[in-house]
Amino acid sequence: MTEHIVHIKELIQSIGMTTADVIDIISLIFIVFGGGFTLYKWNISLKFKRCEYIRRLLDDIRTNVQSEFYLFEYNENWYDKNFHHNKDIESKIDSTLSKFSYICYLKNNRLISDNEFDYFKYELQRILSNRQFQYYMYNLYHFSQHIKQPMPFVDLFKYAKENDYFDTEFWNKRSKQYPHYLNFNG
Repeated sequence: MTEHIVHIKELIQSIGMTTADVIDIISLIFIVFGGGFTLYKWNISLKFKRCEYIRRLLDDIRTNVQSEFYLFEYNENWYDKNFHHNKDIESKIDSTLSKFSYICYLKNNRLISDNEFDYFKYELQRILSNRQFQYYMYNLYHFSQHIKQPMPFVDLFKYAKENDYFDTEFWNKRSKQYPHYLNFNG
């Protein structure tokens, strides 16, 4: 063993390195491995935080807006001429749509992956294909256009538009296929 150490010392001296140079190289190697290990642990920690965030979003949807979601799920008639006068149902529907619009915002800005987004697709598809939702979006869209203000639930609306959930009549503000509950024909 001592012979090996002597050979290593002779090799180091033959290439012109001092003991301080060797210690610097060894320190650098430890720093690189330590930094790599720290980066690896940080990456794992981020994955767990993302998982926890997605779980909390799912829990929120499954517990706090479940009864509102059933209005979409079972095609209940909730959007009628009294909707905008019934603050209880309007605020619950708006809260539900806000949550799903936020999820679409996360996806649009690549803050959640496609795999993470898949956890919400069933509920999104049920909401977006619901005729009452489309009536509501029709009225909000044309009212927003009329008053020249941004559309509420903009990311949910964009997702629905990009995935062809609205028919061609949706874009006609004088359509007879859609109810007109908000004043946008001015």
